[in-house]
Amino acid sequence: MTKPGIALVITDLDVGGAEKALTSLATRLSPSRWRVGVFCLGGEGPLAEVIRSAKLPCECLAIGRRNPMGAITRLAASLRRFGPDLIQSFLFHANIAARLAALSLGPPRPAVLGGIRVAEPRRWHLALDRWTSRLVEVEVCVSRGVLEHSRDAGGLDPSRLVVIPNGIDPSPFDAATPVARSSIGIPDDAHLALYVGRLDPQKGLFDLLAAAETVIAHRPDWHLALAGDGPDRERLVDHVSARPALCDRIHWLGRRDDIPGLLRSADVLVLPSHWEGMPNVVLEAMAAKVPVVATAVEGTVDLVIPGETGWLVPPRVPTALAQALDEAAADPAHRRQFGEAGRLRVEREFSQGAVVAAYERLWTEVLRRRFSFVTGH
Repeated sequence: MTKPGIALVITDLDVGGAEKALTSLATRLSPSRWRVGVFCLGGEGPLAEVIRSAKLPCECLAIGRRNPMGAITRLAASLRRFGPDLIQSFLFHANIAARLAALSLGPPRPAVLGGIRVAEPRRWHLALDRWTSRLVEVEVCVSRGVLEHSRDAGGLDPSRLVVIPNGIDPSPFDAATPVARSSIGIPDDAHLALYVGRLDPQKGLFDLLAAAETVIAHRPDWHLALAGDGPDRERLVDHVSARPALCDRIHWLGRRDDIPGLLRSADVLVLPSHWEGMPNVVLEAMAAKVPVVATAVEGTVDLVIPGETGWLVPPRVPTALAQALDEAAADPAHRRQFGEAGRLRVEREFSQGAVVAAYERLWTEVLRRRFSFVTGH
C-alpha cells in the first residue's frame, strides 16, 4: 500500500514554540505509515538538523518575508518534487504560501490544512487568512482560545476549525541539572521568579517590571530573571537602569540553551503576555514541576488552573500581577503543591504521543474523504 505523503511547511526553524511543535510531530510520525518531508521558508535554523538527524528530508528555502511571490514559487517547486498528498502548514506566512503554492500542484491537488498558532491581532493577517480560507480543508488551532479568536475576530468558518494543543516530553526536565544560582548572580536563599521568552511588546514585560517594583518594595529576597532576547531589550534595560530599586533584582540572562535547568532552579515561572496561542514555556514549567503565574490569555487558560497549578490574572493589570507574584512568594507549600499538580496534568492531557495521534486521526479522515486513502496502523 502506498504511504501518503505529508508535507509539513513552516515559516522558519528557529527554536520557538511552533517550531518545536512541528519538529516533535515530524520526528514522531511512523515512517511505516507516512512519507514525511519538512519545508521551511526561512534559512537554516537549529531545528533543521534535528529533523534531518531523524532521517527526514528538510528543505530550508532561505526566502525573505518581503518576497511573497518568491516564497510561493520556490515552495511550489519543492512540493512538486516531493509529491505530497496532504500539506500541513504552521504559522501565518507558511499558511498563506502553502495554500497558494498548492494551486499549481497535481492533479490530483493535495489536501491543504492550515495551522493557527496565535490569537493574531493584526487585521491584515486576519483578512488575508479569511480571503484564502476557501483553499484550506481544515485549520488546526493550537488552543480553544485561538479557535474562538479565529472564529470571532477572523471570521473563519467554525465547522472547519479544530483544536490540537501542544504536547511535551517531561524527561529532559527530569534529567536536567538545576542551574547554579550563583552563576546568574542570584543568592541561593532568594525567591526566584523566572521569565522565558522573547523580549517583545506581545509579552507584557513593562507590566512585569511594574509588578516587580511593587513586590520588591516589601520583599528583600525577591529576584526576577529574564531569559531571552528581542526588540524590546534596550528599552527594558533602560527602564530598569532608571529605577535604582530594580537594578540589583532584575537579571538579564539573554538567550539560553539550558531552559530545563533554569526552570529547575526557579521558584515560579511568570508569563505576563497580552495575547498568546499556547505558550510552550508554560508546558515546560509544568513538566518541571514549577508553578505558574500568568495572564489569562489564549492557551494559558487551557493550561493553568487557578488554585490548582498556579495563578491567573487579567492581562495589562500590573497590580493584579504583583499580588499573584507576592502570594506565590509567600507560600512555598502551595508552590510545591501546584508544581506537582501541573506535572500530573501534563502527563494526563498534554503528552506528545496524544498530539501525534490527534494529527494522525485528522489526516486519516481528510485523506479518506478526499482520496479514499486508507492509511496503515
